[in-house]
Amino acid sequence: MPAAAFDLTALLAAAAQSAQGLAALPPAKCATALALDGLAVSLIDRSGLELVWYDPADKAGIALEDLQYTLGEGPSCDAARTGRPVVVPDLHVVPDERWPALLPAARNHPVRAVFALPLQLGVIRLGVLTGRRTTPGPLTRAQMTSALALAEAATLILLTPSGVHDIGGGIPLHRSLIHQAAGALMFRLDIPIDEALARIRAYAFTHDRAILDVADDVVHRHSHLDGTPP
Repeated sequence: MPAAAFDLTALLAAAAQSAQGLAALPPAKCATALALDGLAVSLIDRSGLELVWYDPADKAGIALEDLQYTLGEGPSCDAARTGRPVVVPDLHVVPDERWPALLPAARNHPVRAVFALPLQLGVIRLGVLTGRRTTPGPLTRAQMTSALALAEAATLILLTPSGVHDIGGGIPLHRSLIHQAAGALMFRLDIPIDEALARIRAYAFTHDRAILDVADDVVHRHSHLDGTPP
């Protein structure tokens, strides 16, 4: 058995015996076992995909997930919507019409290969496991088999009481600031929460800014989105 597959098998076995939910699976170690530069899990919610499991040091992966969240398109979004794996060995050769907003922006990011696997059980879709690399190329058959095993394990963990309990507890909600900003705009402008979130996303896209930075400005009243001078 390849060393990487054995390492991942051991990680999954340890996680299954713990009561820590996804927090028992170290994202960086799982990524290394799959010969990837980063891994993340996003859960489906009313705003799109909520990033809940990731390595805080994986700045490139987080930035790509935030970009997909801002634009509402990309491999992770497609996997969540269709319930099918989305394998992109090289983002730089994907036709622009597939993701017309994402691809031009993604060329400024170091991520080259993306592998998005849906987290689902039957007709129940929970979210997406997304792996990425800074070098182009497909996964090997063994790597894909291991990635699918990780996606299945993550799905089962999320369906347990401990898996749900850790969301927002042991596992940080990466986009909590965005939801806080949307709530602030909803209150200040007397608009629906969905409209408030759409305004934040649109502002981030049109001004080529990270959505978390825009949210921080809104929360601290440094943005003109609510009529406050920036």
